[in-house]
Amino acid sequence: MRVGTTVGQILVRRGVEFRAERIHDPVEKLRYLRRSMGASGRPTWQRRERNWTRGPGLKWVLLAVLLMVPIPTVSDVPWFPNQVPLLTSLPGPGPAPPVPHVWLVERNKDYDLYSNGLRVDKRFTVANEKRSYPVYDRKTLKLVEWRKGPVGILYHTTESHQAPFDANHNRRLRLVGKWLLQYVQQIRSYHFVIDRFGEVHSVVRESDSGNHAGYSIWADSRFVYVNLNPSFLGVAFETESGNGKSGAQITPAQVHAGRVLTEMLRSKYHIPARTCVTHAQVSVFPLSMKFGNHVDWTAKLPFGEFGLPNNYDLPVAALGVFGFRYNLKLLKSTGSELWKGVALGEDEFRRAAAGDGVPLALYKKTRKQRYREILEVIEEAIASQENQS
Repeated sequence: MRVGTTVGQILVRRGVEFRAERIHDPVEKLRYLRRSMGASGRPTWQRRERNWTRGPGLKWVLLAVLLMVPIPTVSDVPWFPNQVPLLTSLPGPGPAPPVPHVWLVERNKDYDLYSNGLRVDKRFTVANEKRSYPVYDRKTLKLVEWRKGPVGILYHTTESHQAPFDANHNRRLRLVGKWLLQYVQQIRSYHFVIDRFGEVHSVVRESDSGNHAGYSIWADSRFVYVNLNPSFLGVAFETESGNGKSGAQITPAQVHAGRVLTEMLRSKYHIPARTCVTHAQVSVFPLSMKFGNHVDWTAKLPFGEFGLPNNYDLPVAALGVFGFRYNLKLLKSTGSELWKGVALGEDEFRRAAAGDGVPLALYKKTRKQRYREILEVIEEAIASQENQS
């Protein structure tokens, strides 16, 4: 009985995917996917499957049909330029509040103190490779320049062991937090870690590249950034992401620390609001050309509490610029916030192909090839830097 139920769930899910792939309007697609997932967040195919499997004849007929039909990923659907929808129902995240001017008040060997109350503990700070990264034009994907300063902030969850957050576990909370900082320091990962008490710890120097982003893509209104280790500052919250619907749980102290740290970094480096995003929005599989390698902060990052617009509403750059694929397995492990950006990214790519008068399949082929060329340039630069050191 368990085997039958599992097969039924897979077949109904594939049916949902098959239908979603043929809905071109991102607004309608989101509505359909949300109806399929149900208001409770539990996929409706799991609730329907019990009644559906009562008809064994129908089940096996549908099985045979589905197995004969190739199921492309959502972003592989055919596209016709005259079907480009107007996205009046899917506005962007809106303007960001102005960034307050934040300045350094005090500096010593142990900490930095800033005018907005931010205190950065520097006892774990270490050096790493210096920043250097290529910047590409968003429309043409031609190399514009090489830069050395950070252009964005990437928010992470540490996914580390969690002790119960209460007064009876103070000693263990401190010990676990120290172990985490030592590990992050060892692997040269994040630039900053915000522990569960809201203390901000500097780990990798701001001037250096951190090992926090891996294969990743993001873009602002003009430029594209590939592999964000050197171009983005990594800010990690000591927490676990949980499931995609509830999101990571962070303490009020961490929320406050996230805000003042974001203010300081944006003020110091003139970082635009739209390049302050989560790891889940940028992470990709380069070999399969799929979006969604890492899923930390797929939902519930309190952008507004950090003085930012809801950047989950921005088009996912991997889809919008390079035509990466995705599938509905990602939907099952994430909340609904990320999917507006997915739909907008997919629509942006189709609009670009239509605007250039190029068939979607050919446009996608050339963009994917360009991504591979960019990746080769970056990997060669990294190898050269390692040889020099």
